[in-house]
Amino acid sequence: MAETILIVDDDPDILELLKMNLEPEGYNIRMANDGERAVQSACLNPPDLILLDVMMPHKDGFQVIEELKEIEHTKNVPVILLTARGQTEDKVLGLDTGADDYITKPFDLRELTARVEAVLGRTRPIKYINPLMHAMGDKFSEEGLQQLAGHLQAAAAIQKKLLPEQAPSLEGFDIATLLQSSTSVSGDFYDFIPLNETQIGLVLGDVKGNGIPAALLMVMIRTALRLLCHEEDSPASILKRVNDLVVRDTEADLFATMVYGILDIANSTFTYSNGGHCYPFHWKNHSEMEVLKTKGMLIGAFEEATFSSNICSLSPGDILVFYTDGITETENGNIVPQVSSIGLHKVSSNNPSTPTSAVQGDALRDAIPMDMFYGGDRLAACISKNAGLSASTLCETVVNDLTLFSGSTNSHDDRALIIIKRDT
Repeated sequence: MAETILIVDDDPDILELLKMNLEPEGYNIRMANDGERAVQSACLNPPDLILLDVMMPHKDGFQVIEELKEIEHTKNVPVILLTARGQTEDKVLGLDTGADDYITKPFDLRELTARVEAVLGRTRPIKYINPLMHAMGDKFSEEGLQQLAGHLQAAAAIQKKLLPEQAPSLEGFDIATLLQSSTSVSGDFYDFIPLNETQIGLVLGDVKGNGIPAALLMVMIRTALRLLCHEEDSPASILKRVNDLVVRDTEADLFATMVYGILDIANSTFTYSNGGHCYPFHWKNHSEMEVLKTKGMLIGAFEEATFSSNICSLSPGDILVFYTDGITETENGNIVPQVSSIGLHKVSSNNPSTPTSAVQGDALRDAIPMDMFYGGDRLAACISKNAGLSASTLCETVVNDLTLFSGSTNSHDDRALIIIKRDT
């Protein structure tokens, strides 16, 4: 994200000159022509840096700095003074008042740009660590940070233990799983829940975002599912009850998508319900890829959410594929996107229920190259082409294809994958 610089000077020519010099460097530029407007602008939306003239009518640069330093959300904004004065005492006064650097007019534009980058380079770490300092309060110290790191490691270990150590071994079925976390803890999750001698519950979910908040909601949903799946018979009713719980006990912007289903090994059927998640694939008859669609809303986003269930039969050689959007939204490492910041949301090609307007959809199709994301079609093609492989080898093949597509083994999003293959 581009950094914002607020330029303050009562000379309009200098304002325009600095803007013309700094905008091509990638900075967002705001301008104010007096000290009072500078304070108002900084308080309304704190910039990353202020270039501040000293000699201005009504309120000079020293007064502006003093005022901003008294305000909580502007006191750490770095300031470079622009002054025509050459006296040492004025430079010292500026630094004593709280300025981070000064430049004497007339200034060399190359030197100014270098000074701007130098100050921002020193203050960037402070900018990003300030929220951590605020959250930790008095515990923000070397010892406190070490303790926090230990807590994060413990959280990751606990979450890892909550996931199945290995895929279940079921007579007549070959099952493999994959989970790749973009951070130490993950918002993607899966679980296998024994229901009786012939049925097992299966869930694959994706909590919005990643990191600790997503991991906490993941644990909450996983716990609720393990309790509710023994109280309800249909996957739709289970998702309904999970949704009611999440809506009541979480913030409005924290929600999840998930698929829950029941695999019956006695009659080789899979009964499933979908909560706004990527539609699973069913490779059947050794030749046809079916998309398992059911109506369902995001988990935790709406109080009056509704869900439906459906059922599919599994013949020998059939394959079920469950995945999160960290797979289908893997970006093509060979394409540099030329998409303007028009405020569009990504749309899963496999889930048209994603809340995006028709206008946004048209704009996305026009703006984004067709091969920018890995996509559901490529995943389906990979499965179809390699359907003869074992479930675990098929998982490895998908990972290799993702690496080939993205040019990297790392992912910016969590990824989860479950493959279930009925033995031939």
